[in-house]
Amino acid sequence: MKKIIAATLIIATVLLITACGGNNSPKAVATKYVTALQNGDKEAAADCFYYSGTDEEKAEQRNQMISLVEKGIKSVEKDEGIKSFKVTNVEENGDKAVVYGTVTYGNGKTDVNDEIPTVKVDGKWYIDTNK
Repeated sequence: MKKIIAATLIIATVLLITACGGNNSPKAVATKYVTALQNGDKEAAADCFYYSGTDEEKAEQRNQMISLVEKGIKSVEKDEGIKSFKVTNVEENGDKAVVYGTVTYGNGKTDVNDEIPTVKVDGKWYIDTNK
């Protein structure tokens, strides 16, 4: 019994580290973003975006993004939440990529080929707000 509990804890820890481990690919940052929307976590969703400029400008951009994400979460809630998200394709071109995915909502509505533009900055992938 102790071995089963230990194995379960190890697996859970690995999954947690992997899920929170950063934006090491376009697919990872897109999935992290949609998962944050799914969980209603505006802060985590806002952390997926790239912000540029001075620290003050970055803080202002992030605050604006949090407001936009809040609206997005409310829109998702009208469709009874996000039931699933599946990445269907990733088109990578150097430090830019577009992640295509299918979102299925709780009410059965499906968005096919949603596009999430991403950009790689200092080795880390973000959602690109400049696209």
